[in-house]
Amino acid sequence: MHSKTGGNMSKSRSSTAYKKLSSKRYGRRELVVGAGKAAAVGVIAAALGSKSAAAGKKATRCITVLYKNGDNVKFDFDYYKKNHLTMIMKLYGKSIRKFELRKGLTAQDGSKPQYVAVVNIWIADQAAFDAAGAKYSAKLVADVPNFTNTQAVVQNDEVYAVAES
Repeated sequence: MHSKTGGNMSKSRSSTAYKKLSSKRYGRRELVVGAGKAAAVGVIAAALGSKSAAAGKKATRCITVLYKNGDNVKFDFDYYKKNHLTMIMKLYGKSIRKFELRKGLTAQDGSKPQYVAVVNIWIADQAAFDAAGAKYSAKLVADVPNFTNTQAVVQNDEVYAVAES
């Protein structure tokens, strides 16, 4: 993966950081205790660059957070919407272009969805987003037990294409 963060992270270091973050699964306790290593949105965003190698210009970045579903999974959508989402938007400000919280309804075959909730955070200003993440990620991670007991999978995406009708 070719990426730069402010020009000071080498390609191999960025690739190593990405592999390290993406290869380990974190339990709920590790997520809260290890905020710097866990699914903290700003830390993940900082580990990867903000430039598109193909186009040579700034690409749109999006953070995707998938909350796994299961037999005893609880996810308080009202709390998330009224408190967690509000806190994120206040702390990250205009560095976020759009924030989506989606509730899993069913899988394609009508069974229980694989993810109880999916969050997409569209980044407007990568540098400001990274700075907010470095400053506030521990606070956000500490709030997770207030709305869910499930494990989150976090992924940093580059928006490759968008189509609307």
